[in-house]
Amino acid sequence: MIDNKTITDIDVRMYGTGTGDCFVLKFFSNTSVIYTMMIDGGTWKGTKKHLTKYVEDLKTYVDGHIDLLVITHEHKDHVYLFNACSEIFINDFTFDEIWMAWSEDDQDDIVKEWKDKFGQKKKALAIASDEITLKLKDTTLTNQLKRGFKGEQIVNRFNNFSESLNDFKELHFSVDKTKKYKGGLKGMEIIKNKIAKDNIRYCKPGEIESITKLPGVKFHILGPPESIKAVKKEHGKKGTNDTYDHNKVLKRSDSFSAVITDKSTSIGQSPFDSKYKTNCTKIRDYYKNEDTFWRTVDLDWLVSGAGNLALRINTGINNLSLAMAIELEDSKKVLLFPGDAEFGSWESWHNINWDKKPENGKHLTEDLLNRTVFYKVAHHLSHNGTAKEKGLKMMTSPDLVAMATLDFDAISSNWKSTMPNRGILKDLINKTKGRLIIMNEKDLFYDFDEKIPLSQKIKDERLRLNEKQQQAFNNAYTPEKLYKQYRITV
Repeated sequence: MIDNKTITDIDVRMYGTGTGDCFVLKFFSNTSVIYTMMIDGGTWKGTKKHLTKYVEDLKTYVDGHIDLLVITHEHKDHVYLFNACSEIFINDFTFDEIWMAWSEDDQDDIVKEWKDKFGQKKKALAIASDEITLKLKDTTLTNQLKRGFKGEQIVNRFNNFSESLNDFKELHFSVDKTKKYKGGLKGMEIIKNKIAKDNIRYCKPGEIESITKLPGVKFHILGPPESIKAVKKEHGKKGTNDTYDHNKVLKRSDSFSAVITDKSTSIGQSPFDSKYKTNCTKIRDYYKNEDTFWRTVDLDWLVSGAGNLALRINTGINNLSLAMAIELEDSKKVLLFPGDAEFGSWESWHNINWDKKPENGKHLTEDLLNRTVFYKVAHHLSHNGTAKEKGLKMMTSPDLVAMATLDFDAISSNWKSTMPNRGILKDLINKTKGRLIIMNEKDLFYDFDEKIPLSQKIKDERLRLNEKQQQAFNNAYTPEKLYKQYRITV
């Protein structure tokens, strides 16, 4: 590597491992590679055999060396490669530096306390998922439910929900061969204990980092927020344009995890108020009868509580993503990598008390968003991954290009109704004039009626580019079988 050379170009490579993030950035000074940076290594699903070809290509591409590895957060679709192909990463790669969010510092007392509480919620979700699956295997129950009004539909909905909940289990934590809860993700454990070996820098919002080998490049740490309130926040205020619309509004309750992980029969751990409890044997026997036990609310309560809990866990971890804006000082261009940050994180960026003040008098976060020319789309084009007013609307550069890690060939079927979000899709395509690069456009549609293939819409929108812009994009964009790559000229 050569130090102190002016950066002229940056190649951003998005590996097509499947829905999930695996990005590699190469910083060039003319034809010399000055610095290599990897952001996450994950996918929703895939065998070791399938994923090895991507990791081997990565090894060749960086010559087995990464200057900086950034892990945004602990979700399977961001760290699974380090599990599936652990031997290659441990034996054939070297990593100079690893960055993670402050929330991954296991030696911090606040983080340890928070992870203990969060671990209980994860365990509760696993237990609830197992119990729902077990109940639905009871043919006596399901046969009785089917005899009721729209019984077949009800049972199908329960089964679909159970499948979706099991997907959440895979995304958030490790399970053993019996599908029982084990704890944190194996991929993250390998990174911390086998790759980093305690050589981790934990980043906090408001920090601005410089790297000796990258003169004129600044790393602005945007998130995760240090406020628990912000971490829990998925949406902006109702009736505003803060966030993109979603068709589900669910009540949330912390009590569910406490009840589901405590098998105590005490009144204090019951999901219901004490006035609804009874010791009447006759009533209890009635609900135990094989012809009437389908009337119990056990399954309904489990489904409702588990659904709320799963969404809360998902939002919490997404909002703990390490989010950063990479600023190229000479050209003023910015590359935005927010992990899977949701609204609470995006909103918090605008409250950072930056030491550096822009000359135009704007808050630095808004200024960085205004100058963003490359946006790694958060959370696979889902509704809560990109803020509207405090995010995408502020990306006003005419040179904006975006990359999104969405692949219907490698994603749970339960997510396909929410990804891609049509509102975000419409705004991104409009702002980029079709310079939206998606991991796999197959089976994706622009409209809800599924009459306009997304690939065709993107192709049509690129016609809005003038001749010079079209030529520049075509020269910068390289689609290959294993990856898609875009070059940013500084």
